[in-house]
Amino acid sequence: MAVQAKRSPPQRAFVLHAYAYSESSAVLDLFTVEHGRMAAMAKGAKRPASNLRAALLSLQPLEIVFSGRGEVKTLIQAQWLPGQAWLTGRALLCGMYLNELLIKLLPREDPHPQLFEAYAATLLTLAGNDDDEHGAILREFEVHLLTELGYGLELGRDVRSGEPLRAQRRYYYDPLAGPSERGGGHAVSGAALLALACGRFETAAIAGEARDFVRDIIAFHLERRKVRSSGVLHDLHELALRLDTRAAARSRPARASTHAAPPHADGGEVTS
Repeated sequence: MAVQAKRSPPQRAFVLHAYAYSESSAVLDLFTVEHGRMAAMAKGAKRPASNLRAALLSLQPLEIVFSGRGEVKTLIQAQWLPGQAWLTGRALLCGMYLNELLIKLLPREDPHPQLFEAYAATLLTLAGNDDDEHGAILREFEVHLLTELGYGLELGRDVRSGEPLRAQRRYYYDPLAGPSERGGGHAVSGAALLALACGRFETAAIAGEARDFVRDIIAFHLERRKVRSSGVLHDLHELALRLDTRAAARSRPARASTHAAPPHADGGEVTS
């Protein structure tokens, strides 16, 4: 007689990605509060009458029960937990970017409960803020993720001299050591590093520099594996800048003609 596999206690989870396994089933990449990132088979989840189908929503909190001890668990129950607003537009792309980061950087079966809570809070914050706040929200999560993985950023001092970082100075950041005015690595301003430390970006230039710096550090630890969604976000940002420039140009008054205009009867010039 077959021994029934032991069920896990209910725990919170998010679906990071779903892979088709057959006509009716899927393999899920889950981020759970107690087991970290894990794979689970959702048998029959693609059938119209399946109880799992309606619950397995990306970027939405779930409560799951699973069984099994192997690399791929078996999902037994999944219930959607209300409270997370639906992400749309740029916020949705930001959520997809977070999922891709977790998939490519987190090892399986390695619990990170604090990172899980930070991820859940970040999704809530993305849904409740305007597009111009999303960059700072992503930077905060990226810094938290690097810290959880043991790659914490040094954002307070020069690692060679021990002196506090100064906004006006230029540093070279070694991903394995930290910033220094002398040495090799990513060139970055003290202003960008200090802005990352406090989570406030006073200008668009500092925000852009901080974004590029963090993405380079993440790329270093990804070891040449690319994060595709970050490229999409960058392209959308560039498109938005071009659209803003065009809109501003259309709103300017037309430039006066360089040719002399014929006079009115009262001696004034004709204006268009």
